[in-house]
Amino acid sequence: MDSLPTSMMAWKKTRAEKGGFELVETPLPDCGEGEVLVKTHSTSICGTDIHIWKWDHWAAENVPIGTTTGHETCGTVVALGKDVNTHKIGDKIAVECHLACWNCDRCDEGNAHICENGEIFGVHSNGAFAPYFSIPAINARHLPENLPIELASIQDPLGNAIHTLTGGPVKDSTVAIHGLGPIGLFAVNAAKAMGAAKIIAIDWDNEARMKLAKKLGADLVLGKDDNIVETILAHTNGRGVDNSCEFSGAPSALSNTIHSTRMGGYVNVLSVYGSETTQVPMNDIVFRYLHLKGINGRKMWSTWDKMHELLSGGKIDIETLLTHRMPYQEFNSAVELAISGDCGKVVLDF
Repeated sequence: MDSLPTSMMAWKKTRAEKGGFELVETPLPDCGEGEVLVKTHSTSICGTDIHIWKWDHWAAENVPIGTTTGHETCGTVVALGKDVNTHKIGDKIAVECHLACWNCDRCDEGNAHICENGEIFGVHSNGAFAPYFSIPAINARHLPENLPIELASIQDPLGNAIHTLTGGPVKDSTVAIHGLGPIGLFAVNAAKAMGAAKIIAIDWDNEARMKLAKKLGADLVLGKDDNIVETILAHTNGRGVDNSCEFSGAPSALSNTIHSTRMGGYVNVLSVYGSETTQVPMNDIVFRYLHLKGINGRKMWSTWDKMHELLSGGKIDIETLLTHRMPYQEFNSAVELAISGDCGKVVLDF
């Protein structure tokens, strides 16, 4: 620890308003028992970070003022806490941002991703828009051998996409991806890699991302000029898709998702809806026997196993989706770029 700095400059949410971030000098994080201290290599901008930037209802309810945010991250282990024997100094890791207690009924039954006492790193507690961070060693996931650290921060959103897809059938199935932000685009690519028979990708009017979806494996891309439900039904013999995934956070997209899924099909929702309430067409869910599943993050640890299998097999096209790299001092500009949608994934380098 002697060679490490005693303080660092971290991006903190300091004001309860839109924007409201400052680069603040802060002490180096402690490396407690069972934790590792990590030197940040890169942290990418997530849709959750945009909600925090906009300071919508969800963000105001969840993020303490003064928090160092950022959770899609990777780096190098530089110190070990007491009793850590799973890592060594110099290990390259990426972070599982869901922090579990490992001592509740959900954790005991193998569902630590929905821990009853869980928190999210970089949301409820300090994260990785900073040069160093500490994290429980179990959350510091080693990288696949063929994954360079320059690309490793994207495992969080890629894992989101895979977890959402696997809420229903993928191989030999028809899959619809609603919302072509970075996670939706990863879902298009992952669905292709996992053997989907037909992939329908839907956005509103982001032409750049719609073109990326086609490049990443979508068979059909729809937008604002299409009647989404009618067109999906027309391309599925009037039945609807087997597996619908909603990533946009738009209430209209959720309605389209439900109405374009086949009888007995699967509707998987990984979105944060900024308003307090969202209307849901419940009668359609009930009378069409739909499986509706909410998803937040990755299943610990089967999602990581599946993701590393796909990455090790070279089946995921990260570089097409990672469109911008910026120094971490340009955090404000990076968030504004991500909000604009004129990008794929935006990564901050430290």
